[in-house]
Amino acid sequence: MNKFFNLLKKDTKELITVQLLIPIIIVIAMYSTIGNIMGSEMERATRPQQIAVVDFNGSALSNQVIDMLEKSNFIAVETGTFNVEDSINFARKKGINILVAIPENFEEDVVNLKQPEVEIYSIMKGLSVRETGTSTQVEAVFNVISNAISTNLITQKFTGIPPDVIKQPIKARDIVVVKDRMAQASPALVAQSAMNFSIFIPIILMLVTITSSQMIASLIALEKQNKTLETLLTVPVNRNFILLSKMVSAAIVAIIVTAAYLFAMTRFLGISQGPQASSDVMRALGLTLTTGDFLLLGISIFFAILSVLAVSTILAVYSEDEKSAQLMLTPIMVFVMIPYFLTIFTDVNTLSMPLRVLVYAIPFSHTFLATNNLMFGNVQFVIYGIIYQIIFSFVCILIATRIFSSDRLLTGRLRLARRRV
Repeated sequence: MNKFFNLLKKDTKELITVQLLIPIIIVIAMYSTIGNIMGSEMERATRPQQIAVVDFNGSALSNQVIDMLEKSNFIAVETGTFNVEDSINFARKKGINILVAIPENFEEDVVNLKQPEVEIYSIMKGLSVRETGTSTQVEAVFNVISNAISTNLITQKFTGIPPDVIKQPIKARDIVVVKDRMAQASPALVAQSAMNFSIFIPIILMLVTITSSQMIASLIALEKQNKTLETLLTVPVNRNFILLSKMVSAAIVAIIVTAAYLFAMTRFLGISQGPQASSDVMRALGLTLTTGDFLLLGISIFFAILSVLAVSTILAVYSEDEKSAQLMLTPIMVFVMIPYFLTIFTDVNTLSMPLRVLVYAIPFSHTFLATNNLMFGNVQFVIYGIIYQIIFSFVCILIATRIFSSDRLLTGRLRLARRRV
């Protein structure tokens, strides 16, 4: 075993290089910085926003509208002038992006149901995401004003009746049903909570599989290119140990790299468990994973990675150098991306039979589908998928072992035909 651990140490050192670490550090620093900036901007957006107001009417209703704005997370700042251009300049100097101009006959037109026009000026200083968010603020301002006016009219016309009853005479009560369980919640809330978790696992798997395949392919191709593989084979070490060492070292480095990228993504996207209310709803519907579910998910991920490593090893043996090895991995990339995108954008069960057979034939698909199946209690389907992955991995490892035990490890080549001029 000492020989195996020495080989593992050697292969791991060859994979963990400065060229590998520098991009990871840069990505983590970049995403963390961007995440902090976006987080501070989002926090700033939740604070009360200043809006400039010029009231040409000065009536009780216009004052009521201004009061309603101040109660709706806005700080109304009166411009002190009754000229629109001067008011816009005032807003610019104060750094305010929105100016609301209430017309002269505002209250009279509202009472006579003439639909007066309240002018809302958006003062844009650029085309950044922050500036384009002004449209959302404008819509919010308009909704507040419209709601205030409609409430006033309803109160006058229907004395003793709450305005909300007139505006919304019926109420919707959302109830989500999952098998034999029910919970009062919005379907969008349940779907979003489930999506946050069911997408996170496929992202992890995609990063690990792609990274591990590139690692082991580069390791074997470089040793063939530098002729160090021939020297290694002359050492009195079981060739199966050499194969196992390369697969384990590639998996270890791939997991480290994936963990680093996921940390950066978490900092950037601000992934969290969500509000407590959504967690309670998910538990009530049984859309949570038990310890046994996580165990099955872990086993499925393990054999998916094992399958990738075995197939990548077979393909890398037939490459001439590192560049051709990366080209040889194209089929793996395609077969990883197919189930990844299908599980995100569609339901596999709604696909036609030929497409479903194709998806289920890809061993990685069963891991992508595992989270959703475990949440909805389809444990049997996950177990069948794991059995298929075990058989596929065993066959691929057997083929890789046969190749490593033969001269094909050194002589294997797959050249693309080139046209001679």
